[in-house]
Amino acid sequence: MGDANDFDKAEYDNLRAELIFHQTNASTIFALNIAGMGIGITASAKLDAALLVLAFLSCVLWFRYSDHVIALFRIAAYFELELRPRVYDRLKEPVLGWESYLREKFSPGKSAKSSRFTLDSRMGIVVASGAFLAPPPLLRVAFVLQHWPTTSGFSRVLLVIAGVVVAAAWFYSVFRGIHTVRELRQLDEEISSAAKALPTRNAHPES
Repeated sequence: MGDANDFDKAEYDNLRAELIFHQTNASTIFALNIAGMGIGITASAKLDAALLVLAFLSCVLWFRYSDHVIALFRIAAYFELELRPRVYDRLKEPVLGWESYLREKFSPGKSAKSSRFTLDSRMGIVVASGAFLAPPPLLRVAFVLQHWPTTSGFSRVLLVIAGVVVAAAWFYSVFRGIHTVRELRQLDEEISSAAKALPTRNAHPES
C-alpha cells in the first residue's frame, strides 16, 4: 500500500506542476495577445503588413491558448474522476476535495444546474475567445481597405490572397473555439458530477 500511495503522490505532484505550467502559459499568451494588439496597431502606420500579420498572429495565439486551457481541465478531470476515487478507496478518507469544495461552496442554490464557479469558468473562456477572435476580421478589413486604393493588377491579387488566407485562419479559429467550449463544458460537467459522488471533509461516510 505504501508503494501505491507513493506512486499516487508522485503522480499528483507531477500533474500539479503541469497544471501550473499550463496556467502560467495561458495567462502569458493572453497578455501577449493584448499587448501585441496595441503594439501592432501603433506600428501599422510604418509597417504595411502589420495589421494582417497581427490578425494572423492572434489566431495562432488562440490555438496555443485553447490547448493550455483544455489541458488544465483534462488534468482537473483526471484528478476528480480517476485519482481521487482511487486514493479514497484505499484510505477511506476524504482527499483531494478542492473541486468539491469549490462547487459546493459557491453554488447559488441546490436547485441550480451549475455552480457559480462553473458558470464563471465557462464565461471566462467565452470572454477570452472574444479577445482573440474578435480583432482578426476587423484588422483584415482595415488592412484591405487601407491598401485597396493604392494597389492594382498583381499587387491587388496578392492583397486578396493574403486577406483570404487570414480569413481562412480565422474561420478555422472560430471552429476550434466552438470545439474548445464544447469540450470544456463536457469536462466541467463530468468534474461536477464526480465531485458530488465522494464525501468531503464535512461529510464523512457513515461507518
